[in-house]
Amino acid sequence: MNDGLNRNMRIWPRVSLVTWMTNASAELIWVGDSALPVSRAFARRDKNASYITSPRSAWVDYLAAELRDQPLAAIAIRSLGFVLYCLGIDRTIFVGNFPVSTSHWDRLQECEIPRISETLSTDNPDYFIGVRNILPHRHPGLAMALKDAGFHAFPARVIYEFDFTRAVEKKYSHMQKDLNLFSKSKLTSIVKSRLSKDEIGRIQSLYNKIYLQKHSLLNAQYSFEFFNDLVNADVMQCLLVVNPQHDILAFALLFEQAGTLTIPALGYDCDSETVGTYRLLFAAIYTHAKERGILLNYSSGAGDFKRKRGGTPHLEYTYLRAPVRHSRFLNRLLQSMSIKLQSIQAETLISYGA
Repeated sequence: MNDGLNRNMRIWPRVSLVTWMTNASAELIWVGDSALPVSRAFARRDKNASYITSPRSAWVDYLAAELRDQPLAAIAIRSLGFVLYCLGIDRTIFVGNFPVSTSHWDRLQECEIPRISETLSTDNPDYFIGVRNILPHRHPGLAMALKDAGFHAFPARVIYEFDFTRAVEKKYSHMQKDLNLFSKSKLTSIVKSRLSKDEIGRIQSLYNKIYLQKHSLLNAQYSFEFFNDLVNADVMQCLLVVNPQHDILAFALLFEQAGTLTIPALGYDCDSETVGTYRLLFAAIYTHAKERGILLNYSSGAGDFKRKRGGTPHLEYTYLRAPVRHSRFLNRLLQSMSIKLQSIQAETLISYGA
């Protein structure tokens, strides 16, 4: 295979998606020469379906939950969700959709996304077709190809990048304090390609406490098998932060592809006597990415924390195309909504806490 296509991709195990993500409410298939992941929503959406596979969870339920202290706004969002339900938004196929918060593709996969989207649209005339995680500055060709194919762009979230492919010119005081805190601690960071059952159980527990118990059941509810399969099958590595007794205080999954590093899952011990566990975990992630000289896409959330440490905000989009069977009316609706949302910039969402 041509090295220029960057085909150093890990081979994902082929298992049922619900085995990995108990609230997936979708199936996962692998399509095309590049083994492109495609999630196809079930006909009936489960309660607390993950936002990774359900646009209604991502755009309505998640936002309504965050607005629970503003009941009128939450009701308005829920009403919009009912309209989207009536329009059939639960019937959505996401192309290139790895079962993680942030998908990234190599060049061959990017080239295949529009073609495979067209085929899936024809074969599934009642389904919306979507592509998540589009960054215009990283995927300009793909964004243009999707637009030409009748997709409409919708702002989704603000993500933060740390670009270590070039020299870091500015030192950020908050980041330096975190690095100093880690160096003075008795903790160690280890990157592992194999984990024992006890280690997998521990990181799953830390993940659940942060993502599900502290934040939202709409996050991916990952199983023991997810962590076991993806680390021990060489799809991802795992960074561990341990104390002198080798107890795991924090972890981060490391998914590297096509020159970009993402963090599909992390967790830390909120009850630890160690001060600033999350800060220490990010210091370890930061150091690893810097030593690798790689682009770190650190996803969304904790925006103020990331900006103070040098993260550059970018607005990420979801591209959506109407079902073939109802394309005229729904395409006009999507086009109108997309145009109205064009004024939204990263700074707009940051002002609301992104």
